[in-house]
Amino acid sequence: PENSCLEEEDWLKSLRSDPSPLIEISMKPFWQKHVWLLNQFRLLQLPHGAGLEAMRIEIRRDHLLEDSFSQVMSMKMGELRRWLRVQFVGESGIDAGGIEREWFALVSKSLLDPQTGLFLIEKDSGAFGINPSSGVANEMHLEYFRFAGRILANLLLEQASIPYLISISILKHLLGSPVSFSDLELIDSELFKHLCWIKNNSVENLGLSFTVASEHFGAMEVTDLIEGGSLVSVTDQNKDDYLKQILQNRVLGRVEAQIWYLAFGFYEVIPPQLISVFDYCELSHLISGIQEIDVEDWKENTSYHGEYRFAKEKHPNIVTFWKIIEEEFTGEERSRLLQFVTGSSCVPPHGFKALQSNDGQFRKFNIWSANKIETPLPKAHTCFNKLDLPIYESKTDLLNGLITAISFASVGFGID
Repeated sequence: PENSCLEEEDWLKSLRSDPSPLIEISMKPFWQKHVWLLNQFRLLQLPHGAGLEAMRIEIRRDHLLEDSFSQVMSMKMGELRRWLRVQFVGESGIDAGGIEREWFALVSKSLLDPQTGLFLIEKDSGAFGINPSSGVANEMHLEYFRFAGRILANLLLEQASIPYLISISILKHLLGSPVSFSDLELIDSELFKHLCWIKNNSVENLGLSFTVASEHFGAMEVTDLIEGGSLVSVTDQNKDDYLKQILQNRVLGRVEAQIWYLAFGFYEVIPPQLISVFDYCELSHLISGIQEIDVEDWKENTSYHGEYRFAKEKHPNIVTFWKIIEEEFTGEERSRLLQFVTGSSCVPPHGFKALQSNDGQFRKFNIWSANKIETPLPKAHTCFNKLDLPIYESKTDLLNGLITAISFASVGFGID
């Protein structure tokens, strides 16, 4: 282990001292950059079996966020880079990767929940941005943002994804990229339109000053954008500086401490050099996967076994299965089925062909026949992307079986 740490340090040091390889990688297509990143992760991650046990955490479902926070935040840097295995207290499932993916989904959902007070949904993009008033909701909010950074980084390290979009502002800050004026349209379109009007019209008679007003729990607060800003009028000569100050305040000034702690937690797991080769769209893709499920891609990257092995997609039960997925299921139900079988409701950035098993190898979504007497409902093996699908006598029976299975998936039924 000591030699591994030394090699890792030398390897990272070379990337810091000579950025030319990073510049070369950044110019390649996304899929090549992703392959490069996975290779760097193999150097970075301390694997189970290299003299180190996987880091194991035990989580109570009814105290999910508190337990996860206390255990992840107690880890040191080297421990954060080990393989992670999760056990839900009182449940018999053994984590070979699938339970961990479920945990990532649950803890991310809890962190991003507006009721938790850390993040807010941006009305224009639907992405999650930082709540400027997070400190009111949680006095330990900065440590929770550090925790959120560690979770996001471990998500990438373990090659998982979550079904939530992260704000362009957060993504660009993680990458060290400047947030541009045009980015504001995706974050706050109303403010963007207002600032565009100011940019293209005279402001001499508007009575503006270098201040910004914001609502804080029902009360309006006025903040100076520069020192003594309330005494500095906005003119046609200085309005460009005013627009820059407004942008800075909107994307960073109000949440600077939260952003710093989130990035700090992220970099404790993944050095910034490794993600610097991506743009913010690509980083979003890595974190959130493909949001809309392409059923044709799903079908093309599915293998069949047991009684389905010879007829494959032409087997009557399989024909009915895909007809239900395409015609009967909503987008949410497709995601829930994917979550049920693979442990994640997101498709990897490269599509279904990039689904992985617990050992990190690519493994297709695979469907096995099952005896309806022994297995009356569809059963999932999330570590292997495997679905045991009983042979039903009618479309109605198959539909009801799938609906029942994915409905109980949230409480652990039908999952190995």
